[in-house]
Amino acid sequence: MVKGKEKSNVSLRRDPSWKYSVQVDVGGEKTYVYLKCNFCGKVVKGGVTRMKEHLSCSHKNVAPFASVPDNVKDEIAAYMKKSTTTKHLQQEQFDERVEQGAYYGSESGKALPPL
Repeated sequence: MVKGKEKSNVSLRRDPSWKYSVQVDVGGEKTYVYLKCNFCGKVVKGGVTRMKEHLSCSHKNVAPFASVPDNVKDEIAAYMKKSTTTKHLQQEQFDERVEQGAYYGSESGKALPPL
């Protein structure tokens, strides 16, 4: 188990990649999260993001697993797309609020002087 992480967090993990991988302890002082693929046994350093890329065969930061079942690949890819879409929507909403002056610290919308 990674230092500072508790096993109670396991029930809070909603990311679908946790269904297809397990966290492993590789020892040492590193604080990285290492996950082991349940299909091929590959140990991925860097957490669920890299495991999702491994399972979805996206070729971004980790070697893809070519023999992953299609339903798993589709589930992970759909989750990644939904997550990205949500992040973009949140950013657009934030940008709109900034343009309206909601985040500049004054009621009139004027920026505060620098500290």
